Amino acid sequence: MVTPVDSNIVSWVVFLPMFTALSLLGARVIASSIFNLDGLPSWSWRAIALLSSTITFVLAFVGLWQGFDPEITDYQMMERIGWMPSLGLNYFVGVDGISLVLVMLTTFVFPIAIVGSWKEVDQWLRSYSVFLLLLETGIIGALVSLNAIQLYFFWELTLISSFFILGRWGEADGLRAAVKSLVLGAAGFFLMLAATLVVYRLNLEQGGAGNFDLVRWIDVASPGFLDTRVPIGAAAGVTGDAGIDWWQTQSWLFFAFVLAFAVKIPLVPFHGWYNDAQCQGPTSGSVIVSALVLKLGIFAFLRIALPLFPHAAMEYAPWLCGLALAGIAISGVFALAQRDVKRLLGYISLAHMSFIVLGICSLEHHAVVGAVVHMLSHGLCISVLFILIGFLVERRSTRELSQFGGLARPMPICAALFAIAILGQVGVPGTSGFVGSFLVFLGSFPIGGFTTLLALAGMALVACGLMGAAGRMMLGPIEQPENRGLIDLNLRERLVALSLIVPILWVGLYPNPILRRIEPPVSLLLNGMARAVADAPAPVPDVKPVDRVVEKIDEKIDEKINQDVFQEKVQDILEEMDKEPVPAMEVRP
Repeated sequence: MVTPVDSNIVSWVVFLPMFTALSLLGARVIASSIFNLDGLPSWSWRAIALLSSTITFVLAFVGLWQGFDPEITDYQMMERIGWMPSLGLNYFVGVDGISLVLVMLTTFVFPIAIVGSWKEVDQWLRSYSVFLLLLETGIIGALVSLNAIQLYFFWELTLISSFFILGRWGEADGLRAAVKSLVLGAAGFFLMLAATLVVYRLNLEQGGAGNFDLVRWIDVASPGFLDTRVPIGAAAGVTGDAGIDWWQTQSWLFFAFVLAFAVKIPLVPFHGWYNDAQCQGPTSGSVIVSALVLKLGIFAFLRIALPLFPHAAMEYAPWLCGLALAGIAISGVFALAQRDVKRLLGYISLAHMSFIVLGICSLEHHAVVGAVVHMLSHGLCISVLFILIGFLVERRSTRELSQFGGLARPMPICAALFAIAILGQVGVPGTSGFVGSFLVFLGSFPIGGFTTLLALAGMALVACGLMGAAGRMMLGPIEQPENRGLIDLNLRERLVALSLIVPILWVGLYPNPILRRIEPPVSLLLNGMARAVADAPAPVPDVKPVDRVVEKIDEKIDEKINQDVFQEKVQDILEEMDKEPVPAMEVRP
């Protein structure tokens, strides 16, 4: 149960980008329909979008980051407005330490992505600015949603906005990649919606009134969505679950949620859409998809799947770890063979997302904390790598590794920033990547030492692919004449890259503010799962109905035999008493 808070800072952070987009559209309609004017020039729309994203980050930093109490394990800054309360549908938002870190990452990366692709996107700037702002609202809204249906709506907004950005401003095959991502994402979302409705039905049966709110509000009698007791199933041999339908069990519902999240993460073998999407999209689209959109799948897995299905999560965690290991190995092998720089970064990103899944599925405190920190680190490192590659593509109009080489001579500043970003992605001590990787290895090794060693070997293979490509691009002789006259990064480009490099080093050298906010909700999550498993009904033997009938018959026979023996003993005692003379009693006057 949570208590109300008199604050609407979360709503401001969520809806300021959307409000800006709708205001721009409204001004354009009024100007064209009433005054027959074209309205603001197209370049000003992008400038306003940049200003709106920057203000959103300032609001998030001042209102959320500084106003957040890291000692409180529960949600903070909650807001709730009834929409259709009789159906359990409400506008309900709030933040904990995990969502706070990801909201800060989102609001920080968006303005940088806009500035980083300033020269790349020069057509249809009005639509481009609107969809970017809607995408930002969708990502932030999904991170702070405390209502399951509301979370679903924000996910759909994210999917639709990213579809238009990729299909409209992508490269030649951008539309095909956008359609693929839309179809797979929509299929996963519909599966998640179906599973959500099944859990809602169980919540309605257990509480008397259905509730989509993840946690129970102070004046609501019905249990929260995450408080729903989802049956483990007859196959698990648990008392009271023998008469349920298969589609109401934890295993099947967990599978439905995980399948939707696996497409979003993306996890092997559901990763086919990702490389096409980030290769065909503009730089801003590649940055936002890789650094932010992929995190929504892992975040929803932490927020919903683990607390709602603790038994199934513990049962199937080894299988998910196996898929994560496969993703790391496949990504490492394909990364070594890539000749396209953006596709190489795509496989590097896939490997790190699989590594994050491995840390979470270890279900150990340090490993889960490390996985969340690694989400932050990956978002920062992959953003600066994509942006720097975008700057190089603008100069050379190619993404082929063979067309680069020796760039450190004409572009020493670019090479230095590129090297720092790679060191952070690899996980060198002193960078943000080391903090997350070390905690994941530290937490997972006592549980599965062999699995951890395999993951370490796979990440080493990924690092070899990334550093080998960087060496071919930045070092060695200049083989292409076009590379000799390349101009180093200008002031705008340097500021964009440095704005991402600084937090990579800051988190690596001083991670305590991040860890203090992440550790309490992780402890609350894992302790809640442990209590749910400990409080489960005691298992009973899995026997067939015929065996149960035979047991009942045997019990009745034993009972009858015991009764006959008891009656025979009583009859023998009475007969013995009749044979013995009764002593005379002395009567005194």
